[in-house]
Amino acid sequence: MSQDIPGRGALMPYWNAPIGPAPYPMERAEMMIIECAADADELARITPSFCEPGPSSTVKVFFANNSQPPTSLRFYEIGVIQEVIYEGEAVQTIPYIWVSDDLAMLGGREYFGMTKLLMDDNGLQIHANQVFGRLSRSGVTMAEGSMVLHREAQPEELPFKGLASVYERHIPHPNPEKPSLRQLIKLHVTDRAIDGRCWMGQGYIETRHPLNSGLARLGLQATERAWYGVYNWNLPNGEIVAEKEV
Repeated sequence: MSQDIPGRGALMPYWNAPIGPAPYPMERAEMMIIECAADADELARITPSFCEPGPSSTVKVFFANNSQPPTSLRFYEIGVIQEVIYEGEAVQTIPYIWVSDDLAMLGGREYFGMTKLLMDDNGLQIHANQVFGRLSRSGVTMAEGSMVLHREAQPEELPFKGLASVYERHIPHPNPEKPSLRQLIKLHVTDRAIDGRCWMGQGYIETRHPLNSGLARLGLQATERAWYGVYNWNLPNGEIVAEKEV
C-alpha cells in the first residue's frame, strides 16, 4: 500500500484529491483591476509572518471571469493583491481572495496556501465602456467595484509587475497540545500575456457588509487608476521557502 502513496505531500485526503498536479494554465482571465489606497497599519497586520510590509500602502483589487482547465472551465474570482518584502525581495501576496468554484478553492488553499473562500457566482457585468463586479456570499453584498474605460494602457502602465507570489500556509496539528506548522510557499507565474489590449480608466470601490472577512479594516479608497483586459498565464508548482512550528 505504501508504494501507491505519492511523494508529494498534500493537506487534502489522498483518496479524493480534487485536482491533479501543476502546472495549471489560465487560458483566459477577463479582469477588472482597481488600484486602491489602504490603511498602512492594517496592511502591516496582515503581512505574512515571514515577510515585511511593502513600501507602498496601495493594493490592487481584481474581479475576474476565469477559465483554467482542467481544474475549472469557468469560475468567478475576486482578490486583493498586496506587495510585501521577503528577504529583501519585492513579492506579492493575496490576503483576501474568493472564488465561485469549490475545485478552484480547494486547489488554491491546499496546494499553495491561498486564502480562498467560496462566494456567489456573479460574474463581471459590462455595459458599453462600463465594467461592474460584485462580491457577495449567500446574496449578501460584501463589496462592489466598477470602472469606466478611458484609453489604452501604455506598456509601462500595465498592472502586473512580474513579481513572484508568496502565501503563508498554516497546518494545524490535530492534537492541540502539539505545535502546528507554518509555511511560506513561493511561486512565479510564467508566460503571462495579454489577449488584445489593456484599457485604463477611473475605478470605484465600496465595501458594504464584510461579514467575518475583515475586509472593511483595509479602508479601501480607489485611486485614479483601473484596468480592464483579458490575460493568460501558467500557474506552476510552488516551493516551501520557509517553515516554522508555532
